[in-house]
Amino acid sequence: MRELKLILTSLFFAAIVAASVPAAAQTTTTGYLGGEVQGGGTISGKVTWKGTKLEIEPFAINKNPEVCDTDGSGKRPSNRLLVSENGGVANAVVYLEDIQQGKPLPTAGAKLDQKGCHYVSHITILPRKAELTLSSSDAILHNVHMYDAASYNIPFPNMNTLAKRMRKAGIVRIRCDAGHGWMSAYVFVVDHPYYALTDENGQFTLTDVPPGSYTIKMWHEHWEVEQKTEKDGLVTGYEFEDPIEQAKNVEVPSGGRASVDFELPQ
Repeated sequence: MRELKLILTSLFFAAIVAASVPAAAQTTTTGYLGGEVQGGGTISGKVTWKGTKLEIEPFAINKNPEVCDTDGSGKRPSNRLLVSENGGVANAVVYLEDIQQGKPLPTAGAKLDQKGCHYVSHITILPRKAELTLSSSDAILHNVHMYDAASYNIPFPNMNTLAKRMRKAGIVRIRCDAGHGWMSAYVFVVDHPYYALTDENGQFTLTDVPPGSYTIKMWHEHWEVEQKTEKDGLVTGYEFEDPIEQAKNVEVPSGGRASVDFELPQ
């Protein structure tokens, strides 16, 4: 009888906990709880370049010029630092750190194409467990070599398409080992929806943020080459300086707006 009472009591409290969670709630393995947000606010801002704009050395195109060097220059400008005329820095990732509850995490996947010996898009934000669809628009040999939060090495000898489900949160570095050493990309596999990629003017917005105090972070891949690898006198790969990361505190009022700006370099 005593054991029966303990079981009934446990079931009673479990029912109370279940009833307290919204029906549309969504929990990730890291503990983030997604559901309806009361009094959500907005965080917006800009990532800008401080000082004189850099002249970055272009990459040498030394393979498949018929596809990779359509302008005949033999060079490919770096896309690792994109600064607009008004000083805005594109392709910086801005996100809230350690947020535990808020709007639901989207489930839609994303695409990564190999086009003109570029990865398109250069930086992608993808929900964990969603599919990354990989394709090649180039009729030459490429490969998608993933490091860190995902480990795949997928050759693309033809213009084909396949999908991979990203099961682990984190940053995935991507490069091509098929002789196109200038090709690079990143995929942010995320466990909550409060991530944003700055646009061509360096601007970002995070919407429907629960009221409260947060740490907001900015990540930029870095543009400086740390090391080159060569074979038979030709550059076959590049290693870059560690990404730049900055953090600030932000207070989001109920139903209101907050503004946070970042500067590079710093």
